[in-house]
Amino acid sequence: MRNLAIMICILTANPAFSQTPARGYFGAYETLEMTMNNFKYFAGEIGYRFNQKNQMRMTIMEVKLTERHLSSGWEAAAVDGNDVEGYFRGYEMHYDRFISKHWYISANLGYYNDEYNHTALDEGVENKTVTIGTGIGYTRNHLFGIKHFYLNFSIPVRYYFNHIEETKLGETTIRPHVIVNNMWLFLGYKF
Repeated sequence: MRNLAIMICILTANPAFSQTPARGYFGAYETLEMTMNNFKYFAGEIGYRFNQKNQMRMTIMEVKLTERHLSSGWEAAAVDGNDVEGYFRGYEMHYDRFISKHWYISANLGYYNDEYNHTALDEGVENKTVTIGTGIGYTRNHLFGIKHFYLNFSIPVRYYFNHIEETKLGETTIRPHVIVNNMWLFLGYKF
């Protein structure tokens, strides 16, 4: 987490990186969730910036979740114990309203399919739900002096209409999923 904060500070320190196109399409690959899960499958965003204050994005998450990631207290903290791997598929629409040049708040609506499977036992949990939520984010353009290259750090929080209740898989506990958050770091291109 400390390394992520240092990286964001370095990437955003130079005012020359701050030019933001007034409008246009953009697309990016998500690097934080993917790094924590050994780059299994795909996560990214596509969107359109309407003007200096408003943009819409769609995030697409297809991630195979590692045992280490799920049981880590500072990464996912989704399970208490070992021997559980997972997978999540999520599609989420975000409306972002900029409150300053780089910071925005967002509203989101999505669909998530979460799976948790015990690696030694024939036990698992699968949950499909519609979600609604909010979030905060920070974006910067022209990283490393490369025109159109951008960073988007997003922290969405969502409510699961169909909750995952606390569930035991062997000796491991799947924690309840009612209000779920993520931290995503997108690196991409603004057209």
